[in-house]
Order: sequence, then C-alpha cells, then structure tokens
Amino acid sequence: MSLSPRKSAAKRIRKQLKKRIESALQTSSKKHLSDTDVHEVRKALKKARASLRLLRPGLRNSDYRLENSRLREAARPLGPIRDAKVLPETLRKLARHYGTPLRALNVQLKPQAGSFDLAHSCRLLREARAHLERLDVHDDNWSLVGPALKEIYRRGRRALACAHAASTPQAFHEWRKQAKYLRYTLETLEPLWPPVIHTLAEEAHQLTNYLGDDHDLSVFSQQPAREVTLHTMIEHWQIELRHEAVALGTKLYKEKPAVFTRRFGRYWRAWRG
Repeated sequence: MSLSPRKSAAKRIRKQLKKRIESALQTSSKKHLSDTDVHEVRKALKKARASLRLLRPGLRNSDYRLENSRLREAARPLGPIRDAKVLPETLRKLARHYGTPLRALNVQLKPQAGSFDLAHSCRLLREARAHLERLDVHDDNWSLVGPALKEIYRRGRRALACAHAASTPQAFHEWRKQAKYLRYTLETLEPLWPPVIHTLAEEAHQLTNYLGDDHDLSVFSQQPAREVTLHTMIEHWQIELRHEAVALGTKLYKEKPAVFTRRFGRYWRAWRG
C-alpha cells in the first residue's frame, strides 16, 4: 500500500497499517508456526508500528498509546522465541566469519524454546484492528507526515548518540529498533523521489543488519559454558559490527532533524505538484 500524490496520505497509511495488522494476525493464527512464520509476524508488527508512528501527529495521545501498546504486547512473546531459534544460525555465522570449522567451536546450545501460545497476541491484534477502524485522524498529507518523520529521525539520531556513548548491548538494541522505524518509514516515502530515498532506505536496512548481528551475538554470548577463545571471537566481531554501524549511522543521521524534514518537504511538494 504505497502513497499516491492524488490521494489522502492519512487514508493510505491507515490502510497500510490495517494490512500489516491483518498479515500478522493471519500468520500468528496458524496452528503451528515455523521459524519463517515467527520472523514474518515480528516483521509485520514492526512495520505496523512504523505506520502508526506516521499517523501519530494526527491522533489523540490516548488513541496512539493504546494502539501502540496493543501492537507491542502482541509482539512481546515472539522475542524470546526468535532469540532461541536464532542461536544455531548465529553459531554458523560466527564460524563463517572466522573461517573456523563448526565442530572446532565445541559449543553445546541449550534446547530451543518449545511450544508457545499466541492466543493472547491474536486477541490483541483483533482489538487493534477494530480500534483502528474508529480512529479519528485529524491531520493529513505533509502536516501529518512531516512532523512524524521528524520525530522518527530525531529518535534514531538520539539513539545513535546514546549507543556510541554507552556502548552497551541495551543501547545498541534500542538504536536498532529506532533504525528499523526509520527504514520502514523511508520505504513508505520512497515514491516521493525513488532514486534518492531508495538509497537511504537501503542504508537504513544495512544498518539494521549490522545491529541485528550485534544483538544476536549478545544473546549468543549468554549461553553457558563458553570458552575464553569463543568469548574473544564474539567480542572482536561485535567491535567490528559496532564500528561499521556507527560509521554508517553517522552518515545516515548526519543532518539535524529539522533540516532532514525540510528536505523531504521539498520532495513532497514536487511530488504532489
């Protein structure tokens, strides 16, 4: 569901949000979820929350908080499931990165997460979909999108500064979340000027890949009975990933939020005109 220069931005983004909620609900309602299903539900919910952030300037604070809370809580059970299932893949990535045979790492992973119940998540998603139909969006077009983009960019820029200063797994994980919101927002805004914005979206995507690998290594490092050598391998790769992430993030977030938003405002007016 892309934006159209001749149609209401608020209506298009609301349709996009509804489609993403329904996609997450349809997949999470399956009797048995594969690893791919879990990934797709989590991605759909992250994209839904990015869409909701684009509507935020036109919503009552109470409506935004309620809808955002439902989507966040619906996704919460999937985080530990995803982290448990990503452990073997992280081990394989670690071996590939260092050119080390997998058996040489001598790692015994804890059992992965077993069965899980997403009934509560499905109920929250149905409530979110129903509530969305009743939402009253007060603003439209750039008066809606502009302030939303500015806030999304500002939060990501602030998270970069915090991660760089604190250098903790928690700070980098928070930056990853904010970078994902920027990535999905840029993908929504790509029709404004495809060659330019597509490049920015790809940079944001690469940034989230660096930060995603860093997060997976942090989760992996919590496994018991780690050898000192393996700890060192993890630490050194995280240093590399964080260096790459900060370098790319500094480029992506180099503008002040007001300057970045004004630039997109010019794209918007040319596109609408």
